[in-house]
Amino acid sequence: MRNEGVVPVERIYIYRIEMPSVQATFHEYYENGLRTVHETVRTPVGEVSATRKVDPNYASWWQVDFYIKRPEDYRVVEFMARDTAYRPNYEAFLLAQERWGEDGYVFANTGYSPMNHLIYRWMGVDRFSMDLHDHPDELFSLYELLREKQREMFRVCAESPAELIQYCGNIHQDVVGLNRFEEYYVPCLNEFADVVHEQGKLSLCHLDAPLSSLATAVAESRIDVIDIEAFTPVPDGDMTVQEARQAWPDKVLWVNFPSSVHIEAPERIHQETLNILHQAAPGESFLVGITEDIPESVWRSSLGMISQTISEHGALPMAAV
Repeated sequence: MRNEGVVPVERIYIYRIEMPSVQATFHEYYENGLRTVHETVRTPVGEVSATRKVDPNYASWWQVDFYIKRPEDYRVVEFMARDTAYRPNYEAFLLAQERWGEDGYVFANTGYSPMNHLIYRWMGVDRFSMDLHDHPDELFSLYELLREKQREMFRVCAESPAELIQYCGNIHQDVVGLNRFEEYYVPCLNEFADVVHEQGKLSLCHLDAPLSSLATAVAESRIDVIDIEAFTPVPDGDMTVQEARQAWPDKVLWVNFPSSVHIEAPERIHQETLNILHQAAPGESFLVGITEDIPESVWRSSLGMISQTISEHGALPMAAV
C-alpha cells in the first residue's frame, strides 16, 4: 500500500507541559478485564483525582470520572493551570521526520481549546452542563485562565519546525451549540491561526463530529484545514462531501473514510470511495484518510479497495458524476 501511494501520518506533540508545583501519582488495576488508571493530583491548595479505562483492542481510552467533581475542585485545577509551562519539544518532531523519511508524513499536535479542555479533560459533559447553570463564574474564570495560558503554547507552535499544526477538535454540535461555538471556540481557533500564520504555518482543527449546524461559522473562521482525516461524511456524519466542499470552498478538506463502511463488502467500499471522489471533484485541496481503528479482519481488504479505487479514479482533475 505504501508503494501505491498510501502514506502513514504521525502526530507529534511539539511541546511538553511542566507543572513544577504539582505532583501526580497513578494507580493501575484491572476491572472487568479492562486496564483502569486512577490518577491523583496533589497541589499546595488541595488535590483532585480522575479515572480512565483503556481498551486493549483499540488505541483509545475513556474517562470514568474527571478532576472537577464539586465546586471546591475549581481552586485546585486553577492552581494547575497557573502552574503550567509549555516547553518546546522540537527534537521529538525532527526525529519522527527522520524516522519516516519519504515513507510518511509528520505534523504537529497540540491539545484542546479551553472550552473543550474543560469538557473532555477536566469536567465531563454532565458536570459542565450543570456548572454552566450553577457555577458559571467559576467555569468562565477557568476558561479565561486557560485561554491566557494557551497563548504561550501558540508561540511555541509558531516557532516550531512543523509546517502543519493541529489545534483542538472533537467539537460536537449537540454538546456545544452554535452560539457557544461562535463565542468560545472560534475566537480561540482564529487567534491560534493568526499566530502560526505569522510564521508561515497552516492551522488544522480535528472536526470529526456532526457539523452541519456549525458549517457557516467554520467557514468564517481562519483555520486552514478541516482536519486530519477527520471530517466524516454520511453515512456516519451529517454532511456529504459535496456539502462540505460547498460550505468550505477556501479550506483544505481532509476526509475520514466512513468507519462503518470498512466492514461492508468490497463492492460497497468501492462505491463509497467513488462517491467521495465524485463529490470532491475537481479534487484540489482534498485528501482521503483513515482516522479510526479498523477491525483486524478487514483492514487489508478495505484499505486495499480504497487505495485501488483512488489510484484508478483519483487523477486530477476528477470528474463529478
